[in-house]
Amino acid sequence: MSLTSMFISGIVVFYMVTFAGATSSCRTADGQYDVTVNYRGKNGQETSKSTVIVFYAFMSKSIRSPAVGRRLVFDLIKTNQGGGYNRHTVVFTCPRNGTYVFVWVRLVSAYHSFEFMINNSVYGSTYIYNKYTDGSDSGTVVANVSKGDSVYVRMHSSYKGIGKLNSNEHGRPAFSGWLLN
Repeated sequence: MSLTSMFISGIVVFYMVTFAGATSSCRTADGQYDVTVNYRGKNGQETSKSTVIVFYAFMSKSIRSPAVGRRLVFDLIKTNQGGGYNRHTVVFTCPRNGTYVFVWVRLVSAYHSFEFMINNSVYGSTYIYNKYTDGSDSGTVVANVSKGDSVYVRMHSSYKGIGKLNSNEHGRPAFSGWLLN
């Protein structure tokens, strides 16, 4: 183990013991530390203010020339803490008020425009023209959202793109979001 990594490990353990209230710490066989953390005053219990809200889903299969205004189907959910994302409606329904970050990524060998929607209003859009090779494009929106608001990604409402949205072992279109505060 290098001197730098020992120093960083020491800082992490110091922080965990001093500020987060680590209940145990032991050095493992590989020289790392195994730390159990209970935040002071909380003992691992979440409150409504500390609950993490985050989701991440991606498309399980490619789509050829999706229709104008069609919601994109991010049907394979990998993370859905807070339970806001519904794979059947492909809509994230905000479980509580706050500032959220949303990110969508797409892989195409075509040209398309996507729209990021909150309650049927466009909050962001992306466009890619990539006719002869595969390409990717992503969008990010930071928005104040209220409990019960609907959030989703769709094809542009008036622009008919051409080509295929690729989803395979080399890359998958994805949609994710998380509560900042």
